[in-house]
Amino acid sequence: MGLASITSVAIILLGVQTLLLIGLILQKSSRNLSYWLLSLILFLFFLTLLNYGAFNILVIFDRAEWIPYLQLELLFGFGPAIYLYTKSLTDKSFQFQKLDWLHFALPSLEFVYYRTPFFRNGAISLSEVATNGWHLLYQVIQWGGLASLICYLVCSIYLLRAYQNWLKTRFSNLEKRALTWLRKPIMIYTLFSCIWLPLRIADILIFDETLRSYYFNLGFLGLAAITCWIGFKGYLTVSTRTEGFLTKEESKNISPDLDHLTRVAEMLKMEMVENKYYLDSDLTLATFSGATGYSQKEISKALNTSLKMSFHEFVNQYRVDAFKSNLVKEEYAHLSLLGLALESGFGSKSTFNLVFKANTGLTPKKYKDQLEKKS
Repeated sequence: MGLASITSVAIILLGVQTLLLIGLILQKSSRNLSYWLLSLILFLFFLTLLNYGAFNILVIFDRAEWIPYLQLELLFGFGPAIYLYTKSLTDKSFQFQKLDWLHFALPSLEFVYYRTPFFRNGAISLSEVATNGWHLLYQVIQWGGLASLICYLVCSIYLLRAYQNWLKTRFSNLEKRALTWLRKPIMIYTLFSCIWLPLRIADILIFDETLRSYYFNLGFLGLAAITCWIGFKGYLTVSTRTEGFLTKEESKNISPDLDHLTRVAEMLKMEMVENKYYLDSDLTLATFSGATGYSQKEISKALNTSLKMSFHEFVNQYRVDAFKSNLVKEEYAHLSLLGLALESGFGSKSTFNLVFKANTGLTPKKYKDQLEKKS
């Protein structure tokens, strides 16, 4: 059995897995928009897998003339589905608006186009020179679909980065809200697409598609595996339940008086030290606002302007200081580094390690070793 046959079997199995995931996700919750969008992502990719399988079967049985009648993949649909799914995860209040449906205008037109004689008369290999308008239209749609996917993936990455920055202004613990499990596969998709585009063009223009067998099946298999990974993680991961990222919040104008903001910042520091709010591992801006009496906007403005910090940085510096203090106390000598971190307000080992190194430039272990050498 050759490489092409092995990858074809693997892709078919992943297609079956994708179909099963769609059923599981829809069964889990029919009212959750995120699950519907995740199912849409998987369904669109399943159409691509089905198209791939049908193509191979028709070629094997020498029925290639039927291929134009079975075109199923929607090149313009996958990108919008990923982007809107990302939006739904960053804000639980996200709902489809009229403008959101425009994202699927091109996939709808693409589906209609595939059912017409214009497609059947124009579908030629991308390596061939277009001899009429229908050939040219087909090639524009093929390349345009890939360009559209890249644009939507880049927008999704930008959205996730903006969301990450927004989280830092609202939460002290980002681990369960940061969506790192989604950011990584989207970045892989983007990198793959950016490599695939010039590679495909070079293969067509220079090598007359002789390299296709070396990268096409394996690349397709990789995309199928990543898509299944998103499906599994999306099915198993509890929603972040964050709200307010995408919506425009009405707020009072905060005084630009620097002296006032400096006084507020000093009061916030005093409140944090006296009441040890940082020991709450999931302290949020809303909770801190309610405890101190200052509005959320006022706290954010004071921290950003006077202390040059986000809420996340502000709270975690006290946790780092608490860890350092507890590390030298005899009463905590029996605790491990993780135990001391949890005692100091951190919610997990990974968050503790990242925050501590960002604040000190050292890992907790190295810091402890240096402390022991000095003593």
